[in-house]
Amino acid sequence: MHMTLLAGLVLVSLSGACIAVELYKWVDEKGVVTYGEKPPAGTSATPVDTSSRGVIETGGQFDKKSQADRPVGRAPEPPPTAPATSGPRGMDFSVYALLQRGMSEGELLQRAGAPDHESLDSFRRDIVKTYYYFPTPANPYTTSVVLRGGRIFEIDRVKKF
Repeated sequence: MHMTLLAGLVLVSLSGACIAVELYKWVDEKGVVTYGEKPPAGTSATPVDTSSRGVIETGGQFDKKSQADRPVGRAPEPPPTAPATSGPRGMDFSVYALLQRGMSEGELLQRAGAPDHESLDSFRRDIVKTYYYFPTPANPYTTSVVLRGGRIFEIDRVKKF
């Protein structure tokens, strides 16, 4: 019993140490913003805060009120309209570094914002969404995030511009 408890405590303490990675941001000689774990010598690099800001749970189907539980006589409020965007916003590397498999869709949208493009598919009985964040001149990477059942299933980042 004591050995199992000790082994569990050791695993929990080691799992936190594996996640802690220092991330730096610097501007190279061409004026391109770069991120990495180790800045080149002689450059002025600033540390990037990669700590989690909390978890947003999207809830399940049983968290919603049924029609019988809603007040009578009031019409439901229309959903808010999203503002029109003028072009691709992309995804900054500091945001990409915080994304993890299993993270909820709500937390993804809170961190990365609305995607530049979205596709919707059905795989067996799961709804599969793919969010695309297109490249910009300042950030030449296309980031795609696949969501399955409201959770991040796959993250891909490719340099294309």
